[in-house]
Amino acid sequence: MRHFINVSLICFVAICLSACSSIYKESSKNVTISKVAELASELEETSGLYCSTDTLLSINDSGNTPVVFTLDYEGNVIHRTQLAVTNKDWEAVTADEHALYVADVGNNKGKRDVVQIYKVQRDNVNSIKVLNIRYQGNDVTSNIPYAHDFDAEAMIKTGNGLLLFSKSWRSFVTKIYKVDETNAQQTLSAFATIEGLPGVVTGADFDSTRNQYVLVGYRSDPFGNFAAFLATTSEQFEVLNLWPLEDYKQVEGVCADTKGNYWFSEEAIDSRPASLSKMVRN
Repeated sequence: MRHFINVSLICFVAICLSACSSIYKESSKNVTISKVAELASELEETSGLYCSTDTLLSINDSGNTPVVFTLDYEGNVIHRTQLAVTNKDWEAVTADEHALYVADVGNNKGKRDVVQIYKVQRDNVNSIKVLNIRYQGNDVTSNIPYAHDFDAEAMIKTGNGLLLFSKSWRSFVTKIYKVDETNAQQTLSAFATIEGLPGVVTGADFDSTRNQYVLVGYRSDPFGNFAAFLATTSEQFEVLNLWPLEDYKQVEGVCADTKGNYWFSEEAIDSRPASLSKMVRN
Protein backbone atom coordinates (compact mmCIF):
# COMPACT_ATOMS: atom_id res chain seq x y z
CA MET A 1 0.00 0.00 0.00
CA ARG A 2 1.30 3.49 -0.80
CA HIS A 3 2.12 5.27 2.41
CA PHE A 4 3.65 8.33 4.06
CA ILE A 5 5.74 8.19 7.22
CA ASN A 6 5.58 10.81 9.99
CA VAL A 7 8.34 13.36 9.37
CA SER A 8 9.56 12.97 12.95
CA LEU A 9 10.80 9.49 11.99
CA ILE A 10 12.94 10.62 9.06
CA CYS A 11 16.28 10.73 10.84
CA PHE A 12 15.72 7.41 12.60
CA VAL A 13 14.66 5.63 9.41
CA ALA A 14 17.57 7.10 7.43
CA ILE A 15 20.04 5.71 9.96
CA CYS A 16 18.33 2.30 9.84
CA LEU A 17 18.42 2.22 6.06
CA SER A 18 22.16 2.87 6.01
CA ALA A 19 22.73 0.11 8.56
CA CYS A 20 20.68 -2.59 6.80
CA SER A 21 23.45 -3.81 4.53
CA SER A 22 25.63 -4.79 7.49
CA ILE A 23 23.22 -7.36 8.92
CA TYR A 24 22.63 -9.62 5.92
CA LYS A 25 24.16 -13.05 6.32
CA GLU A 26 26.70 -14.66 4.02
CA SER A 27 23.98 -16.67 2.31
CA SER A 28 22.99 -13.48 0.48
CA LYS A 29 25.30 -14.40 -2.38
CA ASN A 30 23.86 -17.89 -2.91
CA VAL A 31 20.83 -16.88 -4.95
CA THR A 32 19.96 -15.76 -8.47
CA ILE A 33 17.28 -13.09 -8.87
CA SER A 34 15.64 -12.28 -12.19
CA LYS A 35 12.78 -9.97 -13.11
CA VAL A 36 10.28 -12.08 -15.05
CA ALA A 37 7.77 -9.45 -16.19
CA GLU A 38 6.34 -6.01 -15.81
CA LEU A 39 2.77 -6.51 -14.65
CA ALA A 40 -0.23 -5.04 -16.44
CA SER A 41 -1.39 -1.61 -15.32
CA GLU A 42 -4.50 -3.17 -13.76
CA LEU A 43 -2.15 -4.76 -11.20
CA GLU A 44 -0.08 -1.67 -10.43
CA GLU A 45 -0.99 -1.92 -6.73
CA THR A 46 -0.33 -5.64 -6.48
CA SER A 47 -0.24 -6.49 -2.81
CA GLY A 48 -0.33 -10.25 -2.36
CA LEU A 49 0.95 -13.34 -4.16
CA TYR A 50 0.10 -17.05 -3.99
CA CYS A 51 1.78 -19.88 -5.93
CA SER A 52 -0.19 -22.87 -7.14
CA THR A 53 1.14 -25.59 -9.42
CA ASP A 54 0.45 -23.87 -12.74
CA THR A 55 -0.69 -20.36 -11.85
CA LEU A 56 -0.29 -17.45 -9.46
CA LEU A 57 -2.92 -15.43 -7.61
CA SER A 58 -2.60 -11.72 -6.87
CA ILE A 59 -4.74 -8.81 -5.66
CA ASN A 60 -4.65 -5.03 -5.53
CA ASP A 61 -4.81 -3.12 -2.27
CA SER A 62 -6.60 -0.08 -0.83
CA GLY A 63 -9.78 1.01 -2.58
CA ASN A 64 -9.42 -1.03 -5.77
CA THR A 65 -12.03 -3.36 -7.23
CA PRO A 66 -12.53 -6.62 -5.27
CA VAL A 67 -10.87 -8.86 -7.85
CA VAL A 68 -8.58 -11.85 -7.43
CA PHE A 69 -6.31 -12.09 -10.48
CA THR A 70 -5.02 -15.40 -11.83
CA LEU A 71 -1.67 -15.10 -13.63
CA ASP A 72 0.56 -17.50 -15.48
CA TYR A 73 4.22 -17.75 -14.49
CA GLU A 74 5.13 -15.26 -17.22
CA GLY A 75 3.11 -12.60 -15.41
CA ASN A 76 0.13 -12.51 -17.80
CA VAL A 77 -3.36 -12.09 -16.38
CA ILE A 78 -5.41 -15.08 -17.54
CA HIS A 79 -8.51 -14.80 -15.32
CA ARG A 80 -10.28 -12.34 -13.03
CA THR A 81 -12.57 -13.38 -10.18
CA GLN A 82 -14.71 -10.58 -8.79
CA LEU A 83 -15.96 -11.07 -5.24
CA ALA A 84 -19.15 -9.66 -3.75
CA VAL A 85 -17.33 -7.85 -0.95
CA THR A 86 -15.56 -4.52 -0.60
CA ASN A 87 -11.85 -3.84 -0.93
CA LYS A 88 -11.13 -1.42 1.88
CA ASP A 89 -7.48 -2.41 2.03
CA TRP A 90 -6.76 -5.90 0.70
CA GLU A 91 -3.20 -6.91 1.54
CA ALA A 92 -2.77 -10.68 1.24
CA VAL A 93 -4.16 -13.71 -0.58
CA THR A 94 -3.61 -17.39 0.11
CA ALA A 95 -5.46 -20.64 -0.60
CA ASP A 96 -5.90 -24.32 0.00
CA GLU A 97 -7.69 -26.95 -2.08
CA HIS A 98 -11.10 -25.81 -0.84
CA ALA A 99 -10.96 -22.05 -0.36
CA LEU A 100 -9.34 -18.75 -1.19
CA TYR A 101 -8.50 -16.41 1.67
CA VAL A 102 -8.32 -12.65 1.13
CA ALA A 103 -7.08 -10.46 3.97
CA ASP A 104 -8.65 -6.99 4.13
CA VAL A 105 -6.32 -6.08 6.98
CA GLY A 106 -4.37 -3.00 5.86
CA ASN A 107 -4.10 -0.55 8.76
CA ASN A 108 -1.14 1.74 8.14
CA LYS A 109 -2.75 4.63 9.99
CA GLY A 110 -3.84 2.46 12.90
CA LYS A 111 -7.47 3.63 12.84
CA ARG A 112 -9.17 0.30 12.08
CA ASP A 113 -10.51 -1.42 15.18
CA VAL A 114 -11.87 -4.36 13.17
CA VAL A 115 -10.37 -5.85 10.01
CA GLN A 116 -11.68 -8.70 7.85
CA ILE A 117 -10.54 -11.95 6.31
CA TYR A 118 -12.75 -13.38 3.56
CA LYS A 119 -12.90 -17.16 3.16
CA VAL A 120 -14.16 -17.84 -0.37
CA GLN A 121 -15.20 -21.32 -1.47
CA ARG A 122 -13.33 -22.23 -4.65
CA ASP A 123 -16.27 -24.16 -6.14
CA ASN A 124 -18.68 -21.27 -5.48
CA VAL A 125 -17.09 -17.83 -5.16
CA ASN A 126 -20.41 -16.40 -4.02
CA SER A 127 -20.09 -18.45 -0.83
CA ILE A 128 -18.02 -16.18 1.38
CA LYS A 129 -17.48 -16.38 5.14
CA VAL A 130 -16.41 -13.12 6.80
CA LEU A 131 -14.00 -13.35 9.74
CA ASN A 132 -13.97 -10.13 11.77
CA ILE A 133 -10.64 -9.66 13.50
CA ARG A 134 -9.51 -7.52 16.42
CA TYR A 135 -6.02 -7.41 17.95
CA GLN A 136 -5.56 -7.69 21.68
CA GLY A 137 -4.21 -4.35 22.98
CA ASN A 138 -5.13 -2.34 19.90
CA ASP A 139 -6.31 1.16 20.90
CA VAL A 140 -7.17 3.14 17.78
CA THR A 141 -7.33 6.38 19.77
CA SER A 142 -3.65 6.20 20.70
CA ASN A 143 -2.06 4.65 17.60
CA ILE A 144 0.33 6.92 15.71
CA PRO A 145 0.07 6.48 11.92
CA TYR A 146 2.96 4.43 10.52
CA ALA A 147 4.38 4.03 14.04
CA HIS A 148 2.31 1.25 15.65
CA ASP A 149 2.24 -2.56 15.56
CA PHE A 150 -1.44 -3.25 14.74
CA ASP A 151 -1.09 -3.53 10.98
CA ALA A 152 -0.68 -6.61 8.77
CA GLU A 153 0.04 -7.42 5.12
CA ALA A 154 1.00 -11.11 5.15
CA MET A 155 -1.11 -14.24 5.55
CA ILE A 156 -0.59 -17.93 4.76
CA LYS A 157 -2.57 -21.16 5.01
CA THR A 158 -0.46 -24.15 6.06
CA GLY A 159 -0.85 -27.37 7.98
CA ASN A 160 -0.59 -25.18 11.08
CA GLY A 161 -3.73 -23.29 10.07
CA LEU A 162 -4.37 -19.75 8.89
CA LEU A 163 -1.54 -17.48 10.04
CA LEU A 164 -1.41 -13.68 9.97
CA PHE A 165 1.91 -11.80 10.24
CA SER A 166 2.04 -8.26 11.63
CA LYS A 167 3.53 -5.25 9.88
CA SER A 168 5.20 -3.86 12.98
CA TRP A 169 6.05 -0.25 12.20
CA ARG A 170 7.02 0.66 15.75
CA SER A 171 9.03 -2.30 17.08
CA PHE A 172 10.05 -4.20 13.91
CA VAL A 173 9.24 -7.35 15.93
CA THR A 174 6.88 -9.36 13.74
CA LYS A 175 3.96 -10.93 15.59
CA ILE A 176 2.32 -14.12 14.31
CA TYR A 177 -1.36 -14.73 14.95
CA LYS A 178 -3.43 -17.87 14.37
CA VAL A 179 -6.89 -17.22 12.97
CA ASP A 180 -9.84 -19.44 13.92
CA GLU A 181 -11.71 -20.11 10.67
CA THR A 182 -14.84 -21.16 12.56
CA ASN A 183 -15.20 -17.93 14.55
CA ALA A 184 -16.78 -14.95 12.82
CA GLN A 185 -15.83 -12.57 15.65
CA GLN A 186 -12.46 -12.97 17.33
CA THR A 187 -9.68 -11.11 19.12
CA LEU A 188 -6.18 -12.27 18.30
CA SER A 189 -3.13 -12.45 20.52
CA ALA A 190 0.28 -13.38 19.13
CA PHE A 191 1.54 -16.92 19.71
CA ALA A 192 5.03 -16.27 18.30
CA THR A 193 7.31 -13.46 17.16
CA ILE A 194 10.16 -12.95 14.70
CA GLU A 195 13.07 -10.74 15.73
CA GLY A 196 16.09 -9.66 13.70
CA LEU A 197 14.40 -8.65 10.46
CA PRO A 198 15.58 -5.34 8.96
CA GLY A 199 12.12 -3.90 8.32
CA VAL A 200 8.39 -4.51 8.19
CA VAL A 201 6.94 -7.72 6.72
CA THR A 202 4.66 -7.29 3.69
CA GLY A 203 4.36 -10.86 2.37
CA ALA A 204 4.79 -14.45 3.55
CA ASP A 205 4.53 -18.07 2.46
CA PHE A 206 5.68 -21.53 3.57
CA ASP A 207 8.38 -23.29 1.55
CA SER A 208 7.33 -26.94 1.84
CA THR A 209 10.46 -28.16 0.02
CA ARG A 210 12.65 -26.92 2.89
CA ASN A 211 10.09 -26.62 5.72
CA GLN A 212 10.85 -22.92 6.09
CA TYR A 213 8.79 -19.75 6.13
CA VAL A 214 9.69 -17.17 3.49
CA LEU A 215 9.05 -13.45 4.03
CA VAL A 216 9.49 -10.18 2.16
CA GLY A 217 9.47 -6.62 3.41
CA TYR A 218 11.35 -3.35 3.54
CA ARG A 219 12.35 -0.22 5.38
CA SER A 220 11.48 3.09 3.74
CA ASP A 221 11.53 6.82 4.25
CA PRO A 222 9.44 9.74 2.91
CA PHE A 223 12.05 10.48 0.23
CA GLY A 224 11.38 7.27 -1.68
CA ASN A 225 14.37 5.34 -0.36
CA PHE A 226 13.73 1.64 0.19
CA ALA A 227 15.78 -1.24 1.59
CA ALA A 228 13.82 -4.32 0.50
CA PHE A 229 14.64 -7.83 1.70
CA LEU A 230 13.64 -11.47 1.43
CA ALA A 231 14.16 -13.75 4.43
CA THR A 232 13.57 -17.30 5.56
CA THR A 233 12.87 -18.59 9.06
CA SER A 234 12.66 -21.97 10.68
CA GLU A 235 9.34 -23.51 11.68
CA GLN A 236 10.05 -21.98 15.10
CA PHE A 237 10.35 -18.54 13.44
CA GLU A 238 14.11 -18.15 13.91
CA VAL A 239 15.72 -16.13 11.10
CA LEU A 240 17.85 -18.40 8.90
CA ASN A 241 18.69 -16.27 5.85
CA LEU A 242 18.41 -12.64 4.80
CA TRP A 243 18.82 -11.53 1.19
CA PRO A 244 18.84 -7.84 0.18
CA LEU A 245 16.66 -7.02 -2.82
CA GLU A 246 18.88 -4.17 -3.94
CA ASP A 247 17.15 -3.40 -7.22
CA TYR A 248 13.66 -3.27 -5.73
CA LYS A 249 11.54 -0.88 -3.72
CA GLN A 250 8.01 -1.63 -2.53
CA VAL A 251 8.01 -5.44 -2.53
CA GLU A 252 4.56 -6.59 -1.42
CA GLY A 253 4.01 -10.32 -2.01
CA VAL A 254 5.97 -13.57 -2.02
CA CYS A 255 5.27 -17.25 -2.59
CA ALA A 256 7.21 -20.49 -2.96
CA ASP A 257 6.51 -22.77 -5.90
CA THR A 258 6.58 -26.58 -5.83
CA LYS A 259 10.28 -26.59 -6.83
CA GLY A 260 11.33 -24.32 -3.97
CA ASN A 261 11.77 -21.19 -6.09
CA TYR A 262 10.58 -17.90 -4.63
CA TRP A 263 8.39 -15.48 -6.58
CA PHE A 264 7.81 -11.94 -5.41
CA SER A 265 5.80 -8.96 -6.62
CA GLU A 266 6.61 -5.26 -6.47
CA GLU A 267 4.00 -2.53 -6.45
CA ALA A 268 4.31 0.32 -8.95
CA ILE A 269 5.91 3.38 -7.40
CA ASP A 270 7.06 6.65 -8.96
CA SER A 271 8.07 5.74 -12.52
CA ARG A 272 8.63 2.05 -11.72
CA PRO A 273 5.94 -0.32 -13.04
CA ALA A 274 4.66 -3.21 -10.97
CA SER A 275 6.72 -6.34 -11.52
CA LEU A 276 6.98 -10.09 -10.95
CA SER A 277 10.38 -11.58 -10.11
CA LYS A 278 11.88 -14.95 -9.30
CA MET A 279 14.60 -15.98 -6.85
CA VAL A 280 16.40 -19.31 -7.33
CA ARG A 281 18.48 -20.62 -4.45
CA ASN A 282 21.76 -21.99 -5.81
